[in-house]
Amino acid sequence: MQEVNEVVDVLSVSKRGRGIVVPIKIKWRNRYYSMNQVGLVHPKREGRILYHIFEGSTGNLALRLSYNTESLQWTLEAISDGLPQ
Repeated sequence: MQEVNEVVDVLSVSKRGRGIVVPIKIKWRNRYYSMNQVGLVHPKREGRILYHIFEGSTGNLALRLSYNTESLQWTLEAISDGLPQ
């Protein structure tokens, strides 16, 4: 995966009763990407800040997003089109 580490806009939904927020659409560099599938979701702590990491795909691209629970910001950490670099 290619490291990106850019703040992005994300449209997300909350799964009722389960305390889960799922990204469904990302705006990155003035383009919109719909998340078709979210696979791995896990927490990561850096000092006192808790991040939720989401790995999923748009169909053509694999994405890794992080959600900062303190600043309430989404970051596109990495992206891959599946082809060797």
